[in-house]
Amino acid sequence: MSNYRLTSLLKSLSEIVEKIMQTRLMNQLTKYSILSSQQYGFRENLTTDNATYQLTYEILTAMNNKSKAGDIFCDMEKAFDFVNHNILLFKMELYGIIGKEMTFYTQYPTDINEYS
Repeated sequence: MSNYRLTSLLKSLSEIVEKIMQTRLMNQLTKYSILSSQQYGFRENLTTDNATYQLTYEILTAMNNKSKAGDIFCDMEKAFDFVNHNILLFKMELYGIIGKEMTFYTQYPTDINEYS
């Protein structure tokens, strides 16, 4: 234990806390059907395979009906870096994230590296 710096212990602890909060948030979002059914990323039992299957199904259905089909793909990997956090917190409150959980999200450090 004496070989570990406090910062490395803080990072491990923060990962555990973040996982717990992510699980609780996803439970809330799932319970009240807040996420779109087309939201495949970061959801349990929904992968890119599901998205590919859905797209293929829609295209084949359109072809069978002699219709046209199209899709738009967006890489949202860095999108959270540009989210207005005040609006995000406001929406979270509208969706029922309140009390101690909301306090956690408003007060949690935005960059754990500020403590390392």
